Amino acid sequence: MVFDSHGGPDVLHEAEVPDPRPGPGEVVVRVRYTSLNRIDALVRRGYPGIKVKLPHILGSDVSGTVEEVGEGVDFLREGQQVIAAPVHGCGHCEYCLTGRENMCRLWSMLGFQEDGSYAELVKVPARAVIPAEGDPEELGALPLSLLVAYRSLVSVANVSRGQYVLIWGATGGVGTLAIQVAKAFGARVIATTRSEEKAKVLREAGADLIVNTSEEDAVSRVMEFTDGRGADVVIDYVVGTTLDKSLEALAIGGTVVVFGYLGGPVKEINWNRFYLKHARVVGTHTGSPWEMAKAYQLYAQGLVRPIITRRLGLSQAAEAHRVMEEGSLAGKLTMKVDLG
Repeated sequence: MVFDSHGGPDVLHEAEVPDPRPGPGEVVVRVRYTSLNRIDALVRRGYPGIKVKLPHILGSDVSGTVEEVGEGVDFLREGQQVIAAPVHGCGHCEYCLTGRENMCRLWSMLGFQEDGSYAELVKVPARAVIPAEGDPEELGALPLSLLVAYRSLVSVANVSRGQYVLIWGATGGVGTLAIQVAKAFGARVIATTRSEEKAKVLREAGADLIVNTSEEDAVSRVMEFTDGRGADVVIDYVVGTTLDKSLEALAIGGTVVVFGYLGGPVKEINWNRFYLKHARVVGTHTGSPWEMAKAYQLYAQGLVRPIITRRLGLSQAAEAHRVMEEGSLAGKLTMKVDLG
């Protein structure tokens, strides 16, 4: 599935493209499942400041089997089931050599700067490929959402047992997995939604408190639930309408992690609250291959799993994008590769 020009979901169409071949240190994976992420729609519409080569293949989530290995790759074998970390760097700068490939100045993301997994075959650096056991469809719903959740909570916020975590708008793929990651580390989770129907996935994910912000004040509920302490960690990818509330709901010395701004630009911040609470507001995006491997272990141990609420074939990618943009999707939407 490709697009030749930026636009709405209908720009996506099937096309024959040359099969990728692996170079040194690379692997070609035969994709069995991929899943929908919000970044797919952003790239399809045209991401501000970053150009993609057209025609372009979307898709950051890879679940499949090794098709072919390049020169120098001796830890993977053909036919092996794998997933792939969505982001990698140049491999030799100061950031890459210290495990921070997502901070590399030349960072690249499957389905963004590179052709991705809306295809039968995808080429990936071998260091980003992780042998994986489990249901191929569940594996196809994991990589980007789980990686973002893990990095935000574990690598950045250092979440720990007994802490309180607030997750705004938690009904999506990242949110439902973030609930489970936080619970796996012993935290108690407060999750918000504006839909009682979507709240079902929050219950399934294991949230300790669900706040319907169309009917309740989230800050008041957080303070009540935490006996006035506030949340030690706040996951905020809405930002525009929530960042000041995040600071209000934050415990002293707490951390707000931002990896998106679905609510648009910030209108107002109470800076007194910011510094008097010794708050940290930390921005991050995606994560490195080693973090993907760590995050996958939570799935392998049965501590997290994607909540799949919609299933389509890859040939229905345009419909999948329409579903996401209508705002009706909760959890994850998977796509089985059914081209050809």
